[in-house]
Amino acid sequence: MIEGSNGGVILNAGFTNVVRFSLKEGEVIRTIHLPPINSISDAWCYDPGIRIKLTATVADKEHILADADLPMSNWQDGVPIDFELACNEIENADYYTFTVINAHPGILSFVEFMSAAHKNCWQGEAGWTLLAKEPCQEHTCQNPLAFINSGEILDVTDKMDANGKLDWTAPEGNYPEGKWTILRFGHVNSGRKNGPTTPEATGWECNKFDAEAAEIQFINYVGRLQDGPLNGKAKGMLMDSWECRTQTWTSNMEEMFQSSVGYSLKDRLPAIIGYVVDSQEETSRLLIDWRRFVDGLYRENFFKKMTDLAHEKGLGVQYETAGADVVTMDPLAYFQYADVPMCEFFQPIAVGYVGDLDFKPIKPTASAAHIYGKPRVAAESFTSFNLSWDEHWQVLKEVANLNMSEGVTHNVFAEYTHNPQIGFLPPGTTFGSAIGTPFLRGQTWWKYMPWFTQYLARTSYMLERGLPVSDVLWYLGDEVGHKPFQHTGNGGRQSGSIRFPDGFKYDYCNTDALLRRLGVENGKICTPEGVSYEVLWIPENERMLPETVRKIEELVRNGAKVIANAPISPATLKDDADKLLESAVSDLWGATVEGVNKVGKGYLVVGMKLADALKALGLKPHFWDNGASVLWSERTIDGARWYYLAAPVGGGFHGPVRLEGKGRAEWWNPVDGTIKSLRTKGWGRMKTITLDLERAESGFVVFRGRSSRPVASRTRAFEEKRRLTSIKLEDWRVNFPEGWGIIGGPITLDDLRPWKDLDLGDEGKAFSGTATYETRFEVNKDLIGKEMVLNLGNVEMIADVIVNGKSAGVRWTPPYRMDISYLITEGKNTLTVYVTSTWYNRLAYDASQPEPLRKTWTIAGPEAGSPLHDSGLLGPVSIDVFN
Repeated sequence: MIEGSNGGVILNAGFTNVVRFSLKEGEVIRTIHLPPINSISDAWCYDPGIRIKLTATVADKEHILADADLPMSNWQDGVPIDFELACNEIENADYYTFTVINAHPGILSFVEFMSAAHKNCWQGEAGWTLLAKEPCQEHTCQNPLAFINSGEILDVTDKMDANGKLDWTAPEGNYPEGKWTILRFGHVNSGRKNGPTTPEATGWECNKFDAEAAEIQFINYVGRLQDGPLNGKAKGMLMDSWECRTQTWTSNMEEMFQSSVGYSLKDRLPAIIGYVVDSQEETSRLLIDWRRFVDGLYRENFFKKMTDLAHEKGLGVQYETAGADVVTMDPLAYFQYADVPMCEFFQPIAVGYVGDLDFKPIKPTASAAHIYGKPRVAAESFTSFNLSWDEHWQVLKEVANLNMSEGVTHNVFAEYTHNPQIGFLPPGTTFGSAIGTPFLRGQTWWKYMPWFTQYLARTSYMLERGLPVSDVLWYLGDEVGHKPFQHTGNGGRQSGSIRFPDGFKYDYCNTDALLRRLGVENGKICTPEGVSYEVLWIPENERMLPETVRKIEELVRNGAKVIANAPISPATLKDDADKLLESAVSDLWGATVEGVNKVGKGYLVVGMKLADALKALGLKPHFWDNGASVLWSERTIDGARWYYLAAPVGGGFHGPVRLEGKGRAEWWNPVDGTIKSLRTKGWGRMKTITLDLERAESGFVVFRGRSSRPVASRTRAFEEKRRLTSIKLEDWRVNFPEGWGIIGGPITLDDLRPWKDLDLGDEGKAFSGTATYETRFEVNKDLIGKEMVLNLGNVEMIADVIVNGKSAGVRWTPPYRMDISYLITEGKNTLTVYVTSTWYNRLAYDASQPEPLRKTWTIAGPEAGSPLHDSGLLGPVSIDVFN
């Protein structure tokens, strides 16, 4: 064992840590025992970035015993759920070398090298915690004598008395020195309570494996409210994020397993606590059956039961992710019982941390909605552990753009706090000490919320019309586990082994939907609702169920295109599985060769990477941006096809893209609701369009075929125009509201600067809220009738523009530009800009003041001494005149 001081060995990011040691003669290593994965790296980092290697040196020759990346874990993976990695076995090593390479900083509290043969990654395979599959060490070379023979497992339950004392004479077995291992199994309440919530609403979590327990919980909580004070008026029930960790057992578990799976669990029970029973492969197959069985209990006895009970009370149901997010379940199947499947996303965007797609992926929920016929994909939106009171809408928009391009269609804000009282200091209370984005009426920008929600509503409307377009249906396999890594595109950070080609979209598919909901129409794989896919892709299928192979054969012979190699082992331990799988595989793959094979009316592609297979099948990308990482998704309806496009995360995009589409192209802007025509190039399948997107800018490219409906504006979007002149706006008069420490009335500015840099005194520099900017400018007669665009430059953060006493609109995200031609008159004109900041600066200032002098209050905000941020109209401001 290796132990560190002060809680562990510190692992510096990017370092290689090496320990060399030796063992007593005759001792071997078969298992590496480590702490929970999320305790080694950051608890919120799903992609641990840790590689473990163990070598043994014998006579100057090095042998690799283990070499693997630690698998993706989850945020509720904690003590006492440790992690174990199986090793190749070698005898008489001169010494061992243990290496840890870690991408992120962390602490390794201990390492144990064990002679016991434990199943590789068994904590995940047995469903004790959610872990991604670790294939590198699954088939290690170990002495079979270290495994348990299922035929020699004895049930001695009846030898134990009422006081828990075992009264049993062990028979002489085939064990060294007649020794036996006694395993005692029991189950107790895990002690989990619901949370976070108030004390009055706190109670025990129900048994998720027992439909009766779910009914008791519903009747005494939601049902009691609906039948009582709500008087049947509630329309929906939302089950929030899963925070009760993992359940592993219930009463009658063995009997239910026998009935459901078809063989006895008792003979192999040690496998679910890590022992290798009979062989590594048989144990893997047993644990697949186990995971599938547990998944069914969660799905049918909790999610389906809750939905059925809610529907009886007239309640629609939506619930957030649990399967393959916290608990070991099919990532998709339980969503079939939700009226609205729901996921979650955080802000700000991050890499390898909260805000990363791997932390809260959208794809599993969106895919479930698509294959189960659900038109809406909700998301708990803008959740955050970084409450700053400086949340800029353009930043939130970029976060929304990313997640909506992944499949979100409906945003549910996290969080809104009611704050019903009046006369309190602003901005008011928040959901928690430092949790959430504070959407509340005490915000500086609350009066402008309709502009932000209109953007989301327009985008949601477009993303819920028609049907999603994805060429590839990615089959997740029959083994029931973690969702895949989300970074699969060539343009971004990538994790895992999957490489998905640019220009195509995919949905995940699970066993349930494959067997029950998929058919073939016109050579495409289709759902009953009409969502279609060009190909079924099975990248990881070492083990499959015989019935899955038969279904795939049916699809192919009816005209489907499938990209998959033949499985080599059944994904079950049932007695007849080997024979049934062998027969099914022979019928489908028996006469195939590497490449594209004609089978019945369809095609089976063998031994090819996805990109090569798509090309060989004649499938072409729908979208091209030359690797610029433009965010995109695609939908279609009879007579129209549209693309949701957004600037890449972290920057703008200025250049050409190519899209598949027919007919006239238009740019639908969800920020202001305008529709403009687009100039396209190309007469074939793909059209080239030149975009000019600022950071976080987004919109829809809509092809409406032969529609004669006129667009709302004759102006073309992103059209390069010749600028005739530019009128610079200077000599600003700035007025701040009273009561915030700014003495002396309005100030005049020759050049625009942040409020913190103005001569306003310490309190005035920290002003937060809305200030009024006014200026005058003259327009000559010869410019009247030209196009005049007000360019505000940089704004922190919302600008409400008035020209000659009439509203020109509100801008809250780049580009801070607007056409004001229709408001301009010959001669003198006035421009008024109401600029609204966030609360950050005033909260930072008040944090340094004695409480009686503070003019704001909230639960959590910037700390005393925090530096002030830029606020205000920063410009430069001009009116650009175009011909």
